[in-house]
Amino acid sequence: MNRNVIVNFILCAIVAVTVYGQNDTDTTSSKALKEVYAGKFLIGTAGDLKGYSDAELANIKMHYDILTPENCMKPQPIHPSEDTYNFTITDTLVQWCLDNGVKVWGHTLAWHSQTASWFFQADPSKTAEPVFRSNRPSAAAGNRQGPRPSMAEFWRSRIAGPLASREVAMERLKSHILTVVGRYKGRIVGWDVFNDSIADSGDCTTENLRTFSWYQVVGPDVLTMTFKWAHEADPNAELYYNDYNIEQGAVENTGKHASSLILLKRLIAEGAPIDGVGIQGHWHLDTNLEDVEQAIINYASLGLKVAITELDVTATGENSGAFGFGRKPEPIPPENYEKQAEVYKALFKIFKRHSDVIDRVTFWGISDGRSWRWGQDALLFDRELRPKPAFKAVIEAGSN
Repeated sequence: MNRNVIVNFILCAIVAVTVYGQNDTDTTSSKALKEVYAGKFLIGTAGDLKGYSDAELANIKMHYDILTPENCMKPQPIHPSEDTYNFTITDTLVQWCLDNGVKVWGHTLAWHSQTASWFFQADPSKTAEPVFRSNRPSAAAGNRQGPRPSMAEFWRSRIAGPLASREVAMERLKSHILTVVGRYKGRIVGWDVFNDSIADSGDCTTENLRTFSWYQVVGPDVLTMTFKWAHEADPNAELYYNDYNIEQGAVENTGKHASSLILLKRLIAEGAPIDGVGIQGHWHLDTNLEDVEQAIINYASLGLKVAITELDVTATGENSGAFGFGRKPEPIPPENYEKQAEVYKALFKIFKRHSDVIDRVTFWGISDGRSWRWGQDALLFDRELRPKPAFKAVIEAGSN
């Protein structure tokens, strides 16, 4: 009996010291992220909360000041047809946050993706069959599938019949914004007004806006108008432009960063009530940290606040959601988690240095099990909500 007791004691001790290499003298796992960064900037996470476990909800209450709905407030889910709004999930989310002392950030009012086709059609009741690679004519003899359509081609294939006029499309978007923002006035502290407007490649001496969706049907001034409509619906809400990879090229003023500065200067000149810019922060182990810091400096020089709005750092793979849901995660070497922790720590040191202009740092999900970058283990908590080395690194960066 005594021998069994001793063996069990030893096994328990081993388990206690082997979670991601942390030992029993480490107290970082008991610290709350939001408490460590209190007075510097808000710490946020993303999710729709539908189907979340009690443990996941407790994790949010413990660690985060603010929550961004991941999908349920995007135009397609919340406004799938002209006369239909789906507010149930968002209403539940907002009420839970109010009941538990968590702020809410709205995401997103206008976007080229996850927006129902009816917004752009002359006849909103019609439907179209999208053109996929498998039913396109081949560009090469013998290849039945052919090349993948461009984003502009795919978008247009979803539109049934003629495009709506500029005036009709504007009125639909205005009504959408006034309805959604107005419904949550005073309960949502701010909004990502427009999302991902800048194309991934092209001339960095221009705004380099995408050539389809709102930018084709209405035109570049649609961004300015959406900010004005959002402000009309809730004058007290913070309003942000949100985009990915816009820090890239900041040191040399090239790439998407250069285009973003041109766009933001135009919005300010046109009187858009813009308060800040969101750098999404979908990063990886080799992200250029100098570009990240310089981008923050450059945006602040325009008189704008800065937020890191969708932060995750992949522990493996390309800078994307490379593996996808439903696939078995590939093994990740332990040293990758240590490198990931180093990157997170360096990032939060940068954020602290610029806490006078950064108002919010939001992780895009609460755990690797709730991440769009499935299999890349990009967040601070693993699939069982256990803190990873990256969590300890972020706590240390805020504590020192």
